[in-house]
Amino acid sequence: MMNRRPLVLALVMILSSCDGSPGDDGPGNAGPYVIATRVWDDSATTSYFHVVPSLEEGTQIDTSRALEVPGSARLYAHAGGWFAVGSGESPTITRYSLDDEGRFVEEAALSLQPYGVIDLWDTIYFVSDDVAYYPDRAGSQLIVWSPSTMEVTGTIALPETVREGYLSLYSYAAVARGDALLFSVGWFDWENDRVLPETGLVVIDTTTHSASRVDVDTRCAGITQAIPVASGDVYFVSSALAGAAHRIERLTTAPCALRVRASADAFDPTYLRSLDTLSEGAIAGEPVPGGGSSIFLRVLDESLVTIDPTGASWDVTGQAAWRWARWNVEDDSFTPIDALEPSTADVVWLEIDGRVFGTETTPDYATTTLIELTAEGGPRRALTAPGFLHAAARVR
Repeated sequence: MMNRRPLVLALVMILSSCDGSPGDDGPGNAGPYVIATRVWDDSATTSYFHVVPSLEEGTQIDTSRALEVPGSARLYAHAGGWFAVGSGESPTITRYSLDDEGRFVEEAALSLQPYGVIDLWDTIYFVSDDVAYYPDRAGSQLIVWSPSTMEVTGTIALPETVREGYLSLYSYAAVARGDALLFSVGWFDWENDRVLPETGLVVIDTTTHSASRVDVDTRCAGITQAIPVASGDVYFVSSALAGAAHRIERLTTAPCALRVRASADAFDPTYLRSLDTLSEGAIAGEPVPGGGSSIFLRVLDESLVTIDPTGASWDVTGQAAWRWARWNVEDDSFTPIDALEPSTADVVWLEIDGRVFGTETTPDYATTTLIELTAEGGPRRALTAPGFLHAAARVR
């Protein structure tokens, strides 16, 4: 059965569309898509990669044509249909394409083992068709490699991000600012259930593949995700895990948000948003893109949760007690979304063709249904897949 604790590390992620344009699965903007699922039994985890023509409700999935990979494999994707599978048993990334009949064709592979990587994460920072960075959190470095040639070309050491006793959790998405790439750092101690009360911001020069600087902001903590909005501003919001840690008095900073302006490459020193004033005192966080000027947040409903002050923070995030709300960052409005049932905080979300999807997985992880969060008229159900669906991308 699934261990809830690793989910906190890995489930919030983005796989971007091929061209970034809004999609409706209509002619000219249909698939194929690759969806990635996992199935657990008493002894092993197996990953499956399915090719589907659409993400719409009722789409049939031919499981006999799936690519089967042992372990908790990853799906990586980039503009133009590039996609790859990260091994579930070694730090190897294998690039694939699809033939005319929609079958997987293995093309090239690279191993990150020579650079000290043991297990792969879900995150890759794509700079261009020829340059990508693999954020090696355990090694406090970025590994520079080429998606086109599948060769490693260098590394960027980040010793400034090291905190003794803490994992340097580089954010699940990076932000481009001209020739600079920005990503946040949150510091988490999984063994002792602690979150360091500060957030880092790393600025990388993508022309020289070097770190320009590492800023540290002590106003807000537990951040794992950057959310751009229509204005070009980017919001960095506390994770639900940080909110839970604050609730059981393991983190001094309350759930909050920082901002990087559209024309800037540093946190705005004049901006700090306390989320409890939006949610009327409830614990809130775990940002998900809402489209336009909106960000979805998860809000803890304490009438649905059992909190043990001596327990772990992930015991709080793992309960189906987190409701959905929409925060408009321009007018600062905050609207509960009653159409969605409460769920655990560590929900998977995906951004594909400009559409944002959440997931609804059955308690036994037998099936997962995509919920299009940004659908016109409100959230609506989409494709249902066998197993635990954790990633998807349009690949042509």
